[in-house]
Amino acid sequence: MRKRAQASGAPAAILVAIIAALIVLYILFLPPEDRDALLDGNETTGDDGDSIVDGNATILLESPGRLDYLSQKEIEHTLPSVNLYTTVKDVVLESRQSIYVKNAWFDKTAYNITFPIGNLDNTDNIQLVFNVEQASGRLNLVLNGNEIYNNEITSTNIDPIDIPKRYLNDQNSIIASVSGVGWKFWRTNEYSLENIQITGSVTDKSSQESRVVFQVSNTEKNNLDRVFVKFFPDCDVDEVAPLQAYLNNNQIFSSVPDCGIQRSLEVSPHYLLSDENALVFRTSEGRYLIDNLIVESELKELTYPTYYFEINESIHEDILDGNLDVMLELLFIDDLDKKKAELVVNTHKAGIDTYDQTYDLGLDPYIRKGSNVIEIKPKTTLDVVELKVVLEET
Repeated sequence: MRKRAQASGAPAAILVAIIAALIVLYILFLPPEDRDALLDGNETTGDDGDSIVDGNATILLESPGRLDYLSQKEIEHTLPSVNLYTTVKDVVLESRQSIYVKNAWFDKTAYNITFPIGNLDNTDNIQLVFNVEQASGRLNLVLNGNEIYNNEITSTNIDPIDIPKRYLNDQNSIIASVSGVGWKFWRTNEYSLENIQITGSVTDKSSQESRVVFQVSNTEKNNLDRVFVKFFPDCDVDEVAPLQAYLNNNQIFSSVPDCGIQRSLEVSPHYLLSDENALVFRTSEGRYLIDNLIVESELKELTYPTYYFEINESIHEDILDGNLDVMLELLFIDDLDKKKAELVVNTHKAGIDTYDQTYDLGLDPYIRKGSNVIEIKPKTTLDVVELKVVLEET
């Protein structure tokens, strides 16, 4: 049995010798620097187990993107005062110096006065006035096919003739004529009228609406929490119609306000737009002075981006011994705008103030064994393409 065991162990010993010889040959043919590193065992291992041999290792890689900066919790947009009012003006819609109409057995003359009304909805108290120089018979006036006057005039002065608004159109016609003489064939009925005027009261409503514009930045829009529209309405409650207010076509108020009392309206933050915004006030009657007009934005509490990475004991010892450096590298979107920020590395603060597209900071004095944290607090709005923490061999 002893002889049998010795015989079976001989092939195993031969196999071990062959493997050892191959390892020696492999080491002999390695490049000198690799052979030295292998024999000396001088390697640094990152948190993920990757070896750092004569090179660098990235232990943190992030893409922070847009970092907003807000210097205040509230933003006030102070807007100019708004006046809303209507004006009523008496105007002459049409006039004639004189007209003459007559009616005889063999001779009849009528007269047609045509006139437009540019804004019928805003025109009221429409009247026909004239002086009578000569009168016999009954004067007949027909407006757009509707009789508005048929009477015998015995005085040179008559009261203004009211023209019903329901008979009026944008284009109008008044036909003046005189009644017939009947069987008295030898007579002539006639009227001679002078200083003929068609008058009306025209309401100018162009100042019943006012629009003010203000700008909202992307940073403000993206961080809105609450929005208020504040104004002071100066008015007479007995003489005004309801006040209507619209923010970007969204109605935010429609009522007769308490005149002389500051009003504050909370509106949806969704009503505000990035870039241009429009606030419109409107009424149908009366006079308003909208004063102390403010759009106030309350902003959310900003949370700054925070990033974590681990440093194990062996790497920490290499950093302390000066064998490794820890570098923070930031890549910005351009090299045109000013970049200002505060970096907080494990409670230690460092400032960024540069136009460059890249920024590097050595972190060796701030690094600790175990968990490490980096926080970016922007002082301007930043666009950070890449944040990287790299271990570099010295």
